[in-house]
Amino acid sequence: MSAPKSPASHEVLIFTSTPNEFRSVSQSVGRQGFKKLSCSVIDCGPGRINATFGATKELIPRITAKKPPLVMIGTGTSGSLSLKLRHGDTVVSNGAVISDWRMEKGPEVTVSPYGWFDYQPPEPQQVEKMTIYCQDDLVVNLLDKLPTNDFIRGNLLTSEAFVSGTDHKLNLGATFNCLACDMESGVYAFIGNSLLKVPWFNLRIVADTLDDTIHDYFAKERDMTEILGGKIVETLKILDTM
Repeated sequence: MSAPKSPASHEVLIFTSTPNEFRSVSQSVGRQGFKKLSCSVIDCGPGRINATFGATKELIPRITAKKPPLVMIGTGTSGSLSLKLRHGDTVVSNGAVISDWRMEKGPEVTVSPYGWFDYQPPEPQQVEKMTIYCQDDLVVNLLDKLPTNDFIRGNLLTSEAFVSGTDHKLNLGATFNCLACDMESGVYAFIGNSLLKVPWFNLRIVADTLDDTIHDYFAKERDMTEILGGKIVETLKILDTM
């Protein structure tokens, strides 16, 4: 059971990773008036290193001043690892896995965030240990309130590598029990759980599907980020009533 939040602790930090994501989210959020929430949108930049520096730079002064945010949201685009996801679908998640891989002639090399190396796909029990969950009551209740026809629940896989190949994507999704992948969500999960104890969740718009290449992603990224701002606002409006 999570500790109750102070009534004054209503700040929401929203982390993005590209200029298009930042523009869409900041413009959409800026046009809204929330009763209880104060929202800050931060462009951390792409990848795990940028996400780590960007998030901790914002969070540590707040934690030090004993004014932690109500919740932090990692947001942006993602790539599908599932047959059921289409362009523009929204994946919302309080579960994330950090794992890197590289394709060689032999078996795939999988690297977990905890420092062990496995030259075969991890076993289900290993995947469960690798998965970071936010069990904060506020986050769990919020995600339960989101309409299931507009927000698809599932874990997100985080890596520095761009995933290509339909069969490879499906294999990763099945192996790691994840619906989609990106380069930052696991960082926010790790920081929130292990470092700074801040409630978190991730919200991602699918920009490339199973058959897409990296060129398809960049061709669609701007259009998909146009959807992103509206989905964030929809989520925040529900949070504002809780």
